[in-house]
Amino acid sequence: MSDWRFPQHDGHTPLSEEDRRGLLLSHIATRDDLNDAEQRNIAKALGRRPPTAERLLDDMYLRGLHKSMFGEVWEWADRYRQRVTNIGVAPNQIAADLRMLTDDAKEWVSSEYFEPDELAARFHHRLVTIHPFADGNGRHSRISADYLAQALGRPPFTWGAHLDLATDALRHTYLTALRTADRGDISPLLSFARS
Repeated sequence: MSDWRFPQHDGHTPLSEEDRRGLLLSHIATRDDLNDAEQRNIAKALGRRPPTAERLLDDMYLRGLHKSMFGEVWEWADRYRQRVTNIGVAPNQIAADLRMLTDDAKEWVSSEYFEPDELAARFHHRLVTIHPFADGNGRHSRISADYLAQALGRPPFTWGAHLDLATDALRHTYLTALRTADRGDISPLLSFARS
């Protein structure tokens, strides 16, 4: 997707005090305000040169990428989440699981175990499954997968940009593909990533 957000319909909804916890910009009052600020920060982060596969496949680089994407908006950007959520590993497993993912992906790259698109899609899926940060995990993992695809000689994924779907349907298709990947079938996620 061109805007990385999969924005929600509730854009005019005021942010609660809990939603604002850690927010660096005091003028943000609604979900639309937040989406716009995050989008500007992400656009700025995407202006930098894509990394090599070796550089990307490092847990410190991935944390730094999250900070570059969200650090102008959130004070907790690049910090692993501390709360149990309905998705993701337990907070005390995040660092170890992220290192395991980057080690596995380095091996996939060096052995050419998967074709580049599949490798990047699998990396994306595992990164989403770990869910290392309090927010921004989908956007972070999609950009990380794009960077990995590029490092492997492929163009960035399109993430459904060529589908004629409303935002809710696009989000549903993406989440369905992720759930199918949870069950071991990566093909719908790979198809969505290139659609």
